[in-house]
Amino acid sequence: MSSVPRRGLTAAHPWSWRTVGRQTLRLPSRFRVSLCVWLAPAVATLVARWALGDDPTTAQIERLGYGWPTLEDGRLTTFLTGAVVAKSLTVSLLPSISFVGVALLEYEARHWRAAVAFVGGQLLGVLLALLVTWPLRGGTSAFARETTETVDFGFSVGGFAALGVWTCYLRAPLRRPLRVGVSIYLLCQLLFSGLIYDVSHPLGWLLGITAGARWLLPPNEPDRRPLRIPTDVAWITLAAAIGAVVGVLTAWDAGGIGGIFGWGPPRR
Repeated sequence: MSSVPRRGLTAAHPWSWRTVGRQTLRLPSRFRVSLCVWLAPAVATLVARWALGDDPTTAQIERLGYGWPTLEDGRLTTFLTGAVVAKSLTVSLLPSISFVGVALLEYEARHWRAAVAFVGGQLLGVLLALLVTWPLRGGTSAFARETTETVDFGFSVGGFAALGVWTCYLRAPLRRPLRVGVSIYLLCQLLFSGLIYDVSHPLGWLLGITAGARWLLPPNEPDRRPLRIPTDVAWITLAAAIGAVVGVLTAWDAGGIGGIFGWGPPRR
């Protein structure tokens, strides 16, 4: 069964200072999409700060974001500006979930697959979030107002989509627990926090898994071995428990609107 060749140090390239140096110098070309994802927000935010001046208002900043308010105003370009500009207008070079997801995928699947998964997942995930929240427009609940009146920023939806595609390249014993753990984590975020991106993140994640299995994988089939009892079941159960604990704790501390059903604490 063929597979996409892995990059990095192999048996044909033994560890040595020369080899390590050569591999390090090649990193920018090997992770070019990931580097763009890492640096684009910093550059775009600097441009936005220059364009808006020294003391921009909240309304001016939110005109750059995406969501139902900007869509109703006909500002379609916000799907781009909102993805790359930081809402706080603070420049940060710390790696994000988007960078991690794209870097993992780019290592396995090369550049174009990583770029398609990231950009396509971001755009489709946001559009799907708008579609599923459409019936909530005009609602009076905290969740309805959050998802239809809030302007969102960032391209973490694309990051989760890339992470979902990456899982398709993993072997079943690792892929299954990872998917279960991340899925439970995202579900807990929705149930106990309920912010606008808690709707779009799981949609991007599911889009990535679906796209990876159907369109972006190389010709080889993913590992579909049956569950091994009790080993595989034990790891899946442990991953689900970790995902639930981390999801509830982070959602409880996020200061959301209490989740889709109001189970969590309201924003402080």
